[in-house]
Amino acid sequence: MVEPLFSVRGLKVALPDMTRKPLIGRAPLAEILKGLDFDLPRGSVTGIVGESGSGKSTLGRALVRLLEPSAGSIRFDGRDITNLPEAELRPLRRNLQMIFQDPMSSLNPRCTIASII
Repeated sequence: MVEPLFSVRGLKVALPDMTRKPLIGRAPLAEILKGLDFDLPRGSVTGIVGESGSGKSTLGRALVRLLEPSAGSIRFDGRDITNLPEAELRPLRRNLQMIFQDPMSSLNPRCTIASII
């Protein structure tokens, strides 16, 4: 069996809940992603679809480690990247791409999806 390109186990991301920020001190944490497990096979193209506020962008940012996971593990190309320092992440990010929710600003309308991919 071929090892998946991405393997995610028990991924959790908690961010400050700015809707409940007290006057003094820190905002309590809101768990945005709760224990995600999935594998992305090599050679595949994956889209993440969901309602506004469902955690799509948070998941993408956590996968490329622009956000620190509060729990779980992320393996990319057989390597655990969950706790890699920034200097080691930079070269890996050249192989990763997120296309954000607004396709008009993210995709060139003169290109087909196949040519973009």
